[in-house]
Amino acid sequence: MSKSNKDHFESLSKEILKINSSLRWIAIADSNGTLLNIARRDGLEPLMTRQENQEYTLNAITRHKSRLKFEDKLGRLVYSLGKYEKLVRIVTPINNKYYVLLTVDVEEPHIDSLMREQIIPKIKDNIQYFE
Repeated sequence: MSKSNKDHFESLSKEILKINSSLRWIAIADSNGTLLNIARRDGLEPLMTRQENQEYTLNAITRHKSRLKFEDKLGRLVYSLGKYEKLVRIVTPINNKYYVLLTVDVEEPHIDSLMREQIIPKIKDNIQYFE
Protein backbone atom coordinates (compact mmCIF):
# COMPACT_ATOMS: atom_id res chain seq x y z
CA MET A 1 0.00 0.00 0.00
CA SER A 2 1.36 3.38 -0.96
CA LYS A 3 1.94 6.16 1.56
CA SER A 4 -0.66 8.33 -0.17
CA ASN A 5 -3.31 5.59 0.15
CA LYS A 6 -2.44 5.11 3.83
CA ASP A 7 -2.76 8.86 4.39
CA HIS A 8 -6.06 8.92 2.55
CA PHE A 9 -7.41 5.93 4.51
CA GLU A 10 -6.56 7.79 7.73
CA SER A 11 -8.23 10.96 6.49
CA LEU A 12 -11.33 9.10 5.28
CA SER A 13 -11.63 7.24 8.58
CA LYS A 14 -11.59 10.53 10.50
CA GLU A 15 -14.18 12.03 8.12
CA ILE A 16 -16.49 9.06 8.61
CA LEU A 17 -16.16 9.28 12.40
CA LYS A 18 -17.39 12.88 12.19
CA ILE A 19 -20.60 11.84 10.42
CA ASN A 20 -22.38 10.81 13.60
CA SER A 21 -21.48 10.92 17.29
CA SER A 22 -22.65 7.30 17.72
CA LEU A 23 -19.75 6.01 15.60
CA ARG A 24 -17.15 4.49 17.90
CA TRP A 25 -14.44 2.90 15.76
CA ILE A 26 -13.61 2.46 12.09
CA ALA A 27 -11.06 0.27 10.37
CA ILE A 28 -10.06 -0.33 6.78
CA ALA A 29 -8.82 -3.82 6.01
CA ASP A 30 -7.59 -5.66 2.96
CA SER A 31 -9.09 -8.87 1.61
CA ASN A 32 -6.62 -10.92 3.65
CA GLY A 33 -8.09 -9.48 6.84
CA THR A 34 -5.12 -7.26 7.60
CA LEU A 35 -6.03 -4.01 9.34
CA LEU A 36 -4.59 -1.13 7.31
CA ASN A 37 -6.00 1.75 9.34
CA ILE A 38 -7.87 2.22 12.60
CA ALA A 39 -9.48 5.33 14.03
CA ARG A 40 -11.62 5.72 17.10
CA ARG A 41 -13.82 8.35 18.65
CA ASP A 42 -11.96 10.71 20.96
CA GLY A 43 -12.08 9.59 24.57
CA LEU A 44 -13.37 6.13 23.72
CA GLU A 45 -12.20 3.31 25.97
CA PRO A 46 -11.69 0.35 23.59
CA LEU A 47 -13.48 -2.88 24.43
CA MET A 48 -10.99 -5.03 22.50
CA THR A 49 -7.25 -4.89 21.94
CA ARG A 50 -5.72 -4.29 18.51
CA GLN A 51 -4.87 -8.00 18.33
CA GLU A 52 -8.47 -8.96 19.15
CA ASN A 53 -9.75 -6.52 16.52
CA GLN A 54 -7.31 -8.03 14.02
CA GLU A 55 -8.66 -11.52 14.78
CA TYR A 56 -12.27 -10.31 14.55
CA THR A 57 -11.52 -8.63 11.22
CA LEU A 58 -9.97 -11.75 9.75
CA ASN A 59 -12.96 -13.82 10.87
CA ALA A 60 -15.49 -11.30 9.52
CA ILE A 61 -13.85 -11.18 6.10
CA THR A 62 -13.56 -14.96 6.00
CA ARG A 63 -17.31 -15.23 6.77
CA HIS A 64 -18.06 -12.72 4.02
CA LYS A 65 -16.00 -14.67 1.50
CA SER A 66 -17.82 -17.87 2.45
CA ARG A 67 -21.10 -16.24 1.42
CA LEU A 68 -19.94 -15.06 -2.01
CA LYS A 69 -21.33 -18.20 -3.64
CA PHE A 70 -24.85 -16.90 -2.88
CA GLU A 71 -24.38 -13.51 -4.57
CA ASP A 72 -25.91 -14.76 -7.84
CA LYS A 73 -29.19 -15.37 -6.02
CA LEU A 74 -29.13 -12.74 -3.26
CA GLY A 75 -27.17 -9.90 -4.82
CA ARG A 76 -24.03 -8.21 -3.57
CA LEU A 77 -23.72 -7.69 0.19
CA VAL A 78 -24.16 -4.03 1.10
CA TYR A 79 -23.21 -4.51 4.74
CA SER A 80 -23.53 -7.07 7.50
CA LEU A 81 -24.40 -6.19 11.05
CA GLY A 82 -23.93 -7.87 14.40
CA LYS A 83 -25.72 -6.36 17.38
CA TYR A 84 -24.07 -7.12 20.69
CA GLU A 85 -25.02 -5.97 24.19
CA LYS A 86 -22.27 -3.33 24.24
CA LEU A 87 -22.02 -2.24 20.60
CA VAL A 88 -23.00 -2.87 17.00
CA ARG A 89 -20.36 -4.14 14.55
CA ILE A 90 -20.74 -3.56 10.82
CA VAL A 91 -18.72 -4.87 7.88
CA THR A 92 -19.13 -3.45 4.40
CA PRO A 93 -17.14 -4.72 1.43
CA ILE A 94 -15.86 -1.96 -0.82
CA ASN A 95 -14.62 -4.17 -3.63
CA ASN A 96 -12.66 -7.43 -3.94
CA LYS A 97 -9.66 -5.85 -2.20
CA TYR A 98 -10.94 -3.75 0.72
CA TYR A 99 -13.46 -3.67 3.55
CA VAL A 100 -14.62 -1.04 6.01
CA LEU A 101 -15.46 -2.19 9.53
CA LEU A 102 -17.31 0.00 12.02
CA THR A 103 -18.60 -0.11 15.53
CA VAL A 104 -21.60 1.96 16.58
CA ASP A 105 -23.14 2.70 19.96
CA VAL A 106 -25.82 0.12 20.66
CA GLU A 107 -28.38 2.88 21.36
CA GLU A 108 -28.20 4.29 17.79
CA PRO A 109 -31.72 3.79 16.34
CA HIS A 110 -30.99 4.75 12.72
CA ILE A 111 -28.13 2.47 11.70
CA ASP A 112 -29.58 1.50 8.31
CA SER A 113 -30.14 5.09 7.17
CA LEU A 114 -26.75 6.09 8.62
CA MET A 115 -25.09 3.40 6.51
CA ARG A 116 -27.13 3.87 3.30
CA GLU A 117 -27.37 7.66 3.27
CA GLN A 118 -24.10 8.81 4.79
CA ILE A 119 -21.34 6.26 5.30
CA ILE A 120 -21.60 4.22 2.09
CA PRO A 121 -21.90 7.37 -0.08
CA LYS A 122 -18.79 8.79 1.65
CA ILE A 123 -16.90 5.59 0.84
CA LYS A 124 -18.14 5.65 -2.78
CA ASP A 125 -17.00 9.28 -3.10
CA ASN A 126 -13.49 8.01 -2.30
CA ILE A 127 -13.58 4.77 -4.30
CA GLN A 128 -10.55 5.77 -6.41
CA TYR A 129 -8.32 5.14 -3.37
CA PHE A 130 -9.52 1.54 -3.18
CA GLU A 131 -8.67 0.48 -6.75
